[in-house]
Amino acid sequence: MVTNKPANEIIENFKKQAEALSANLYRVNDMKGAGEQLAKIVEDKGAKKIAAAPSGMVSGCLNAVEDLNTYVYSENLQLHVRDADIGLSEVGKAVAETGSLIQDGTVLDQRLVSTLPPVHVALVPTGGLIETFNEAIDYLNEKQEKPAYVSFISGPSRTADIERVLTIGVHGPGELHIILVDEAGGEPGEQ
Repeated sequence: MVTNKPANEIIENFKKQAEALSANLYRVNDMKGAGEQLAKIVEDKGAKKIAAAPSGMVSGCLNAVEDLNTYVYSENLQLHVRDADIGLSEVGKAVAETGSLIQDGTVLDQRLVSTLPPVHVALVPTGGLIETFNEAIDYLNEKQEKPAYVSFISGPSRTADIERVLTIGVHGPGELHIILVDEAGGEPGEQ
């Protein structure tokens, strides 16, 4: 995607919008930094079980949690995700304008780890940032092989259907942590 805005402005807008939706955003230089940030989240939450949807980025940061007395499951996730403390996934694209993640949920494991555990940690390459929602729709329409299932994740789960009182985490994760990884994707819109 070609953009007129400087990369740092797009990243800052994404951060502002994601945080306005109660997401926690961290920017790191590389996968080592992503692993270190993941370890901090695991320690902070006292997580004992992680359900991790297999991907290159996920594999690249899991070694950082090996010594934390945390079990990591990346196979047979249907058996493990319901009682996982953290769901970990790679999300290839995100929209700066809305602070949303664009998840290709064609593979069931991706959907499971981002919807069932109380905490979702998403790894996003900086180059996967798209400036506007319209550009995101164009991106999806231009794909040769269109995903069978796409989710736009905008902050943690929230609802106000009971007495119009906003409640976080009823229909999905109560926390969303986004780790934006520079090395994994260059400048916004370059991927």
